[in-house]
Amino acid sequence: MVSCRLRLNLPTIHDARKRGNLAASQKLGLVAFGLFLAFLILEASLRLGGFAILSLQAHRNAISLRQKGAYRIMYIGESTTQRQFPEVLERTLNQRSADIRFSVIDRGMSGAHTSFIVDRLEADIEAYHPDAVVAMMGINDDGSHMPYPPRGSPASEFASRFRTYKLARIAWQAVKGQRPAEATAPLPPAAEYERGSHARAIAQFKKALELDPRDWAAYAGLGSSYQSLGRLKEAEAAFKEGLARNPAEARLHVELGWFYQSQSRFKDSAKAFSKAAAISPGHDDAYAGLGSSYQGQNDYAKALPLFERALESNPMNKRALEGMLWSAFYARKDLSRFRPLLERIRRAGSADDTTYAAMSTAYSAMGEPVLARQAREKAEGLRLRACNQVTAGNYRRLKELLDRRRIRLACVQYPMRGIAPLKRMLQGRDEGIIFVDNQRVFQDAVESGSFETYFQDMFGGDFGHCTAKGNELLARNIADVLLKEIFGIASNRP
Repeated sequence: MVSCRLRLNLPTIHDARKRGNLAASQKLGLVAFGLFLAFLILEASLRLGGFAILSLQAHRNAISLRQKGAYRIMYIGESTTQRQFPEVLERTLNQRSADIRFSVIDRGMSGAHTSFIVDRLEADIEAYHPDAVVAMMGINDDGSHMPYPPRGSPASEFASRFRTYKLARIAWQAVKGQRPAEATAPLPPAAEYERGSHARAIAQFKKALELDPRDWAAYAGLGSSYQSLGRLKEAEAAFKEGLARNPAEARLHVELGWFYQSQSRFKDSAKAFSKAAAISPGHDDAYAGLGSSYQGQNDYAKALPLFERALESNPMNKRALEGMLWSAFYARKDLSRFRPLLERIRRAGSADDTTYAAMSTAYSAMGEPVLARQAREKAEGLRLRACNQVTAGNYRRLKELLDRRRIRLACVQYPMRGIAPLKRMLQGRDEGIIFVDNQRVFQDAVESGSFETYFQDMFGGDFGHCTAKGNELLARNIADVLLKEIFGIASNRP
């Protein structure tokens, strides 16, 4: 007899637990997927919002084209801009585009600091109604160079690229009753002048003079503050009043000399520096300034020994070093005679970025490519590790002001210099900015030609005021980037 056994597949406790675990893992998976999907939607929304703002800006620019008949670009900067290349840029842009007419407004001002440039921007916008603003500025700024905060871990650096991350940080700070770190980060402990707050500095210097009417340093600060604000008559009056009360103060004569030189009044600056040198024969800045005054008049034969005398007193005087190398370039002197001095500075390892840049230029001219590259890397490394707080703060102010006005911003790096330090200054606030890098095009041009072909001087160490050929190259490179980034017009250069 065959026996049949009925087998019932009744769930065991183990099976129930297994299915329970499966259900829980499925739920967790669904929750994780939902959160990931929500993250993607929020990130896309934030990015599309930014894109929509830029699209609206582009639409407004198109309307302004029809209304005004030209796309207006306002160029802001200092002596490297004023009467240099904006006119060439306008011509280049109009030659490259048959459909769009361009108007470039030159608002460069010789000797201007970034505080003055940004302070007057509102008035400039009201007067000229630009569609875009292009800035190349910062070389004239005084102030402390402060290290950047240390970078985070690779994971935090990656996360910080997402707008949802930034939104979450702002929300968390709001919950804790804090403002975002960027808004509360204190300026370095320094005088108001060094911070770029020149209007407040003027009030403080005036109070100091009420307490001590013979305080030469207060007169020097007052004159420099007026100069930074473009109030040149008041600046000169402050320096002269200080000298009337302190005629034997060599340092104040030096300050007046640099003021005259910033206005290209080289004969007046030579008189001021000569008085300083007569009062204090060992004053290295007096000889550096006197050399610069002759250099400004293209008298390199007189300038060169004055720079050398300044360097005898202070081998680290960067104005004297740059001036000496510049004069040697243009006087066609053998640069190898300065090799011992350059070696001393290189071995000391304590020069600033401008001095290392000047050394790089000199080593290149001497046919020392390895030493030139090492000096250039030193300069670039210093610029990436620290920045001038006044310059960085004013670039950020510029961006905020133009964002409120819905005006496009392009930031141009000086010739021969890398774009990375400028980008780092604006890190976290760089959305929508067009960056123009002039390093490679100028390095290639100088390597195939000569430094003097493209620069009139080397006041920046690795660059200076451009020659006509340099201005053509600068305008062409800026035009290429602007046409591509704003209008989608590709370069016609090979």
